[in-house]
Amino acid sequence: MIGGTIMSCIIPNIYSQPTDTNLWNILLSSGIPRHYQKGEFVFEKDQPSNGLICLKKGKVKVSSFFSEGSEKIFGILVAPALFGETETLDQGPRMVSATALTHVEIVAISGNKTKELIYTYPDIALSIIQSIGVKLRWTTLQAEDLSTQKIEYRLARLLLDFKHYGIFTSKNNDNCLMITHEELAHFIGTARSKVTTYLNEFAHKGLIRLRRGEIRILDTAGLNKYKYTHKSQA
Repeated sequence: MIGGTIMSCIIPNIYSQPTDTNLWNILLSSGIPRHYQKGEFVFEKDQPSNGLICLKKGKVKVSSFFSEGSEKIFGILVAPALFGETETLDQGPRMVSATALTHVEIVAISGNKTKELIYTYPDIALSIIQSIGVKLRWTTLQAEDLSTQKIEYRLARLLLDFKHYGIFTSKNNDNCLMITHEELAHFIGTARSKVTTYLNEFAHKGLIRLRRGEIRILDTAGLNKYKYTHKSQA
């Protein structure tokens, strides 16, 4: 069944590597190729949808910017990945912004073409539904933590379960993720300085090792114990 393999293409790091990429290649051949430099918007919140986005190369963050200047990151995706599904299907404006974190290559598939592909290839419809479901799980998890948990708990939980939190920047190693302190702060809704303070505390306890743009988890059990001892709001 081809559908079981395409999911590993468009939702990175959750499923095993694909052995058959036929449907992914069909998606890539069905839209308009575009390139973006680091810092450029792939799309912006409240703009009309520019279609279903297949991330062919590079890294993208999905986030919202607020009037007071703050930012909430909902996900960081690394190619191959699929995003922009909801607005493509409901024809509404973009609910979030997508920004290139590196040089990015995408293929944008129009709403009409996406519907045509869904009718022709039902496995694509299943893939899109599952992709939306995974992202809904991210936002639910993040919202629960923001409303009920202390900062150090949120940070520890994110590090322990970062893929289900919407971060797909691991370095071919589930215990190592490539992310900045500022990006972490925008994920968990706090200041960069607080993230740095707690990361340094985790490192001092031997739970993690810090390098520039990289966090390696050394003691999963210890980090999990720390998380549960700091679970509730003060």
